[in-house]
Amino acid sequence: MVAGAGGFAAWIYVRRELPIPRRTLLGTIRASVLVLVLLLLWDPRLPGGPLSGGADGNWVLLDASTSMSAPEMAGGAADNSADASDEATTGGANWVRALERASELAEAGAQVLLFGETPRVVSFASLDTLLPVASTSRLAPALARAAEAGATDVTVLSDLRLDDPVEAELSLGRSPFGVEIERSGGPVRNAGVARFELPARAESARAESGTPLSVGIALFSEGTDPGDTIQVEVWEEDRLVASAGVLPTDPGLLATATIRLPAPGDTGWLRYRLLVSLPGDQFAPDDAKSAFTEVDPSEGGLVLLSLEPNWEPRFLLPVLSQITGLASSGFLGLSGGRYLRLGSSSQVGPPVDEDEVREALAGADFVVFHGLGAGAPDWVSIALAEAPRSIVFPSDPAGALASGVEARGHLDGEWYTTPDLPPSPLAASLSGADLTGLPPLTAILPQRTPGTALTPIPLQRQGSGPAEAALVLDQNQGRRRAVVLASGFWRWAFREGPDREAYRRLWAGVAGWLLASAPQGRATPVRPEKRVWSSREPMEWRAPGLIGESVDFALSVNNSAGDSLVLDTTVVVDGAGLVGTKALPVAEYSYRVTRPGDDGSIGSGRIESEGHSLELLHRPADISPGGSDSAEGAPTRARLGPPLRTHPGPYILILVLLSAEWIGRRRGGLR
Repeated sequence: MVAGAGGFAAWIYVRRELPIPRRTLLGTIRASVLVLVLLLLWDPRLPGGPLSGGADGNWVLLDASTSMSAPEMAGGAADNSADASDEATTGGANWVRALERASELAEAGAQVLLFGETPRVVSFASLDTLLPVASTSRLAPALARAAEAGATDVTVLSDLRLDDPVEAELSLGRSPFGVEIERSGGPVRNAGVARFELPARAESARAESGTPLSVGIALFSEGTDPGDTIQVEVWEEDRLVASAGVLPTDPGLLATATIRLPAPGDTGWLRYRLLVSLPGDQFAPDDAKSAFTEVDPSEGGLVLLSLEPNWEPRFLLPVLSQITGLASSGFLGLSGGRYLRLGSSSQVGPPVDEDEVREALAGADFVVFHGLGAGAPDWVSIALAEAPRSIVFPSDPAGALASGVEARGHLDGEWYTTPDLPPSPLAASLSGADLTGLPPLTAILPQRTPGTALTPIPLQRQGSGPAEAALVLDQNQGRRRAVVLASGFWRWAFREGPDREAYRRLWAGVAGWLLASAPQGRATPVRPEKRVWSSREPMEWRAPGLIGESVDFALSVNNSAGDSLVLDTTVVVDGAGLVGTKALPVAEYSYRVTRPGDDGSIGSGRIESEGHSLELLHRPADISPGGSDSAEGAPTRARLGPPLRTHPGPYILILVLLSAEWIGRRRGGLR
């Protein structure tokens, strides 16, 4: 390859360029640049000492995940000694021992690399201040970081409860340095919550139709004895509503169960909390998990009715549900006046009759009609006319006319979006989407005469010729409706990447335009993506009706001493209708969202930030260095530096050579 690079540079200056003085020198410079680029692609490790770390290339990889704070069982029983309790304030006995070992190696000249979610180098002086708080334990990125820094010998201090055991095993097999694994800890007596699922909506005991709740739970355990029982309690706010005993499982397995709860005793958003207890439990972060459900909601939610089988509802329903934050349900028309429920596995059930579908549509604030055509029942047209906000996918000109658009018969061919979209309410949402190269749309219903309604997405057959509207945005007497005149949008969502992002942005814009017309005092345009967050992750909020606008967030922590403000900020809603705020400490919070300069609330409620951990669900990985040269009697490992790509020298030399070649070409009369 080096010879090829040199030959190519010589051929350029001998055969393709004008004969000028010093062309041999210029060809040599060009060849040198190509050789350097090839070397960077090859990325060899150069002889010499490490670029960073200890003087001898020794590194210590210290696991800082939460599981390192769990005390191990002593002699088959949990260690409940006073010493263990004292050490809990410093991270636990295992963590203390790991820190002492890391300090010992650091004093001998090793560099300490802390790993969990993201590896980071720490100084020897700061070791005593560290605590194991990472929510995950990923060893492979830490090994890669040490390799890039030119490590020659690595010591791993971990309990090996890894989130990436397969990647770590592969990295160990390919590592260019010697690896020694010093495992800390052992079996831990523990019971924890893996999953706690509540329905998104419920009816209270005050309602005539109030029914009990069914909640799904999944538990895990380790270090239990025969005859042990895990005690489970479910609390509705401050009221104990259920308790039961569950048998432990083997480590790494889940025990699942369904618990029937009484109908909620209040309305609005209620907080439920699942608590598990095991005598002698040594790890508290996985003992509780919270969930919220909305009881007797004032909003009607989102209902999708499909009158013909198609892929579109399968992709559209979950996207609209996520974008709007509304509780969603879907129905697919069958024969004989029966309808199949659409949605997640927990929502799908036996077919329902027409009355249930009509009742759902009558109470909905946001409806989607798919496959509306000449054969649709009369009550569907009535429901469409009464819907305050709707999206309609007509299947023929009759369905388009019922939606308020006069259209001709279908046009065949493949239709693509035009490169430049006209100004419209969807422009802000679609501005960040890549609409080029999207799968084509088909079965266009062309408008008979252009109306006053907005047509934000023009289409062209085969990318050229006259344009037709993909959808129409219509507003009439306080009601808003989006009529979709093209088929095949689901193909955009079928592929990961920019296509799926364009699909989400399209329907975020449509939903935002529809919801912007919500009556005052009824809608809450801003709501959290979920009600319970990890204290380690930023929070996301949905504001589909406020794309491009600024909103003010005020979050207060709920405690017995009274509310105290912890966050007061102004953010801008992005094109996908999303808003992000920082992660918050473990607590329950009240939030209130307003527009700048306006005291009227556009969103309020409760959320919770929890410190729940699944670290002990992972069994310790059975991995080994696999052929490490660090064993006694092995040949001395050559001192290698970091990979070539980490050195600044090659990049500086390439820039100097390119500049020299450019100057030489200019002086010789070449461009």
